[in-house]
Amino acid sequence: MDSRADGEPPPPGGAGPPPLPAEGVPSDVIWQAITSEPDTGVGIVSIDGQVLYLNKQAAQIYHGPDAGPAEFIGKFWRDLHAPEWVEERLRVLQRVRLTGKPVLMRTIWRGYQLHTWIHYIEAETPEPPDLEGADGAALPERFLTITRRVPSEDGEEPIASGKYELVESKVADLGPLEPLSGRELEVLALVGQGLTLKEIASVLHRSFKTVDNHRQSIGAKLNLEDRVQLAEVARRAGLTLRDADRTRV
Repeated sequence: MDSRADGEPPPPGGAGPPPLPAEGVPSDVIWQAITSEPDTGVGIVSIDGQVLYLNKQAAQIYHGPDAGPAEFIGKFWRDLHAPEWVEERLRVLQRVRLTGKPVLMRTIWRGYQLHTWIHYIEAETPEPPDLEGADGAALPERFLTITRRVPSEDGEEPIASGKYELVESKVADLGPLEPLSGRELEVLALVGQGLTLKEIASVLHRSFKTVDNHRQSIGAKLNLEDRVQLAEVARRAGLTLRDADRTRV
């Protein structure tokens, strides 16, 4: 069963970011390839959180299937998102700027697990054609963000960060999972990892009956009674036990 809303971009097939410009390859070719990938949201943001560029995929990932880039370019994060979300990401931008090292950030947003790769744009990096200042004025310090929806697999930790420093967001937009309690999120996370109700009861130190009651409540709130469908919803969100404690925005 496809539980995506009409017009929602499909889950991506891979967890890694598109390659950044390689030596000998024209930067405009790389830019066009990255921004046109159907499952990849690309943005450029200033050090103070102003949206300088956003492709359609990024607008839809963060703001819904009917969103378009023109609604957000030129605006500041503080005008678009909750203060907790904005403050956390501004701190990450400062961290990337100071260390010079890219960051891989994991977030649950609108009920999907997002992986966002954040790179500082060095001053000498060739500008995409639509970002060049017509008057030659210096551009503000900027960051490239590349975002994908990455569902988890059975029993898998959500991220293998590799060369990127891993940052787990402390805030989440649970989307359709918002009605669930913290305990119900824990049960759903373990269902998504392929555990039986008996195994979940053991992990959470609760009785089988209590866990079964939670499962029934989850199904009623999400209008999904089939265990396979519940597991798919949990994998789409990349749910872990830690996510039950995220600040909801």
